Amino acid sequence: MVEYEKFLVDRLPACSAACGHPVETSCTILDLGGVSLTNFYRVKDYISQAAAIGQDRYPETMGKFYIINVPWGFTTVWSFIKPWLDEVTVAKISVLGGSYKDELLKQIPLENLPKEFGGSCECADGCSLSDAGPWNPSA
Repeated sequence: MVEYEKFLVDRLPACSAACGHPVETSCTILDLGGVSLTNFYRVKDYISQAAAIGQDRYPETMGKFYIINVPWGFTTVWSFIKPWLDEVTVAKISVLGGSYKDELLKQIPLENLPKEFGGSCECADGCSLSDAGPWNPSA
């Protein structure tokens, strides 16, 4: 919830100002590479809860949600999660295996896509931990 609030209050206005037009949605990448079966249900619960919070409390702010490097059994789990989510939310979620780079590049410029996902961005502390962006010029 804290991240959603920072997103609405700080990040969206700064991104809108930086690109000169309204920015109203986010793009999220969830990498399931290396997720074992023992962690699988926690991941399922996380995806369910995150999607529910977004659709119930912050509608229309989720642009795209990419779930990449999905393990072989995830499609079965996804089939159980989908019915509990709104159809509009489900349409924004792409479940991708290991061949995801071209799909991500349709949405994310190469320079903004982390190198580990096939892009050219290399943040000092790793892109997933970085707070770099127009809302934080010092990062």
